[in-house]
Amino acid sequence: MLIPLAPSEHPNQLLRKLGADHNPDLPVSFAFGLVGLQRGWKPGSKTWKKNWNSCMNSEYDRLIGCRVSSLVTWQELCTKVGINDSFTSITQCKKALARVHVNIVDLLDCWNSDSTPIRFKTKGALAAYTKANNMFFSRHIAKQDKVLHVLLRKLL
Repeated sequence: MLIPLAPSEHPNQLLRKLGADHNPDLPVSFAFGLVGLQRGWKPGSKTWKKNWNSCMNSEYDRLIGCRVSSLVTWQELCTKVGINDSFTSITQCKKALARVHVNIVDLLDCWNSDSTPIRFKTKGALAAYTKANNMFFSRHIAKQDKVLHVLLRKLL
């Protein structure tokens, strides 16, 4: 007889607090969507947005935010978005990232996997994708962070 294993605690602080099971194969945005469905949050509602922003901010802090002063982190970020140059300074990384259009939520979803976020040719294409998939990252939070500020695009 097989004994079912208990689900592991979710590494995302908000999802753990909400009792979400952790499946390392699922992106954090999908795990949030499951919690939102279970709790009856209407996508785009005030409650949904508040929790979405908290979840994404928690995920960013967990994966990247705690190590933004490290060149290795910036190099890892460049590699993750498909820039495979050998940068020797954070400034070089920032300049390269400033020309890339990626959805920040997709970047977080892909961080611990072999996949890469979609790179869009134009800011307009990124905006259309972001709006269609409701995958916004809080501008207020992003403007205050060194890494996110480089990736931030005014979409609306």
